[in-house]
Amino acid sequence: MNDATPRDAAQKDSAEPEGAWSQSVALSFRFLFLAVLVLGIGWAFSNVRVVPPDSRALVLRFGNVVRQEGAGLLLALPQPMEQVVILPSADRQIEYAIKSYAAPGVIIVSGTIPSTGRAVLVSQNPRQNSGMLLTGDMSVIHLDATLFYRITDATAYVLSAEHVTPALERLFVAGAVSVIGKRDLDTILVARPELETPSGTARAGRERLRTDLMNEVNRRLADLERQGASLGITVGRVDLLPSIPGEAKTAFDSVLVALQEAETKAAQARTQAEMLAQRANQERDRVITDTQAKAGERVNDSKTRTVAITALSQGSPGLSGDALTSQIYNDR
Repeated sequence: MNDATPRDAAQKDSAEPEGAWSQSVALSFRFLFLAVLVLGIGWAFSNVRVVPPDSRALVLRFGNVVRQEGAGLLLALPQPMEQVVILPSADRQIEYAIKSYAAPGVIIVSGTIPSTGRAVLVSQNPRQNSGMLLTGDMSVIHLDATLFYRITDATAYVLSAEHVTPALERLFVAGAVSVIGKRDLDTILVARPELETPSGTARAGRERLRTDLMNEVNRRLADLERQGASLGITVGRVDLLPSIPGEAKTAFDSVLVALQEAETKAAQARTQAEMLAQRANQERDRVITDTQAKAGERVNDSKTRTVAITALSQGSPGLSGDALTSQIYNDR
């Protein structure tokens, strides 16, 4: 009994860690193992996500696009084996404002021009006047433009993601220079209302301006696609806010005020002329009526005075000329 007891105690002492430090190290390794296990499970399910209804997901495996998934639950291998890129759906429009056409100077609010309530001051620094464009009739305008595009080819869009907005901006600027250069000022904005024609040619040109710009940008995007450098997008709408420089706006305002004053004076002159014409017509009618009445009275009086002589000259039945002459002599 005495020999067995020390042997069992030695075995028990060898199986358990010796001291508090040994027990602390053992517990630390256990917690570290659990933490690594939790991190491993989180890493394994890191690419399991829910794609929103208005979006779609593109899965890349080592940089190559392997598949495209719609809205719903997406299962993918953890990074870096697979990478998930969330993109807007095909029918969702993305807004992009053209930064090159940012207003170069102070914006003056004014309501004299119907199509725009502002005028942009031309900066002394030519680099800040990039938003100024030359029209076909040698006028200068400024554009604020916003594009709305859709992603039609997700793979091409992801591959050229860093170049999409710079390329889109350059394409729009080139298209705007081409389209604006073919139009005069009045087919872009209402700057000279006095030149408006009843046929509405200028108004129809202003309505087609946004469509022409959109078609021009899409044409250039199609050219890039044919060259193998597709951006994977299509422009669906173009919003424009055209304006004229402040100096030109002052001149247009002066001309507009002068035209309004001239039209007012012409209208007053037409009113006075119409009043004079009405008075003259009334006086003419009165004179004609009075003259006709007096003429009728004179004719009647003359007929009364000459009735006997007329009867004498024509002869009265039953009376001879001498008898009629004696009767007239006796009456008078």
